[in-house]
Amino acid sequence: MTTQITLTSELQAINTMLSIIGEAPVSSITENIGADVSIAKQILDESAVDIQSKGWNYNTELSYPLPLDSDNKVPVPTNCVWLTTRPSDNTSQVVIRNGFLYDKENRTFTFSGTQKVDMIILLPFEELPQFARRYIITTAGRRFQARYLGSKELAGFTQQDEQDALVNCEQLDAANEKQNIFDKIWIMNKVYSVYYTHLTLQTNIEVYISVVAVSLKKKTWGG
Repeated sequence: MTTQITLTSELQAINTMLSIIGEAPVSSITENIGADVSIAKQILDESAVDIQSKGWNYNTELSYPLPLDSDNKVPVPTNCVWLTTRPSDNTSQVVIRNGFLYDKENRTFTFSGTQKVDMIILLPFEELPQFARRYIITTAGRRFQARYLGSKELAGFTQQDEQDALVNCEQLDAANEKQNIFDKIWIMNKVYSVYYTHLTLQTNIEVYISVVAVSLKKKTWGG
């Protein structure tokens, strides 16, 4: 019977971290957990918050409507870590304050209607795409082995592993996003920048080779 490969679960993530310190896998991370599991879970959650707070296509909501409550305030979802308004939707300067939308310009918590915002939200581990899970596990694993045992030389994830996971996460997240014209212009500028940097380096190398060749020729002919 063929075993079906599925997305990495939170339990599997914790067991991966435990394996770094030579601990046996566990069957549950909710009942009768020991100190090792508790610390691993804490670091996994911490890493998930840090990474998701940077804002990715998979956890960004655009022009999301936030309705008023009975007091004409706008409650902000508890898993929202950052938000802003778009000029096309709203010109107010708003921030999150005490769980509500706050208008900095008018110094008030009350609004006249539903407010549209762009916001970054934190998703549960099981709702994340696989490439994000992998990046979080790699980061959490490195933190776990460093904090728990105070050593970066143990058998576990390396800095290169974490960098590779980050690059993969960025590439796949960007591939899921439909780029607008400004994104394309920025990418074109980056491509041209890399091209001209390479071209300049190549030119400098060619000039250096020419100078060396002339110098050797002079020495050979006594010039």
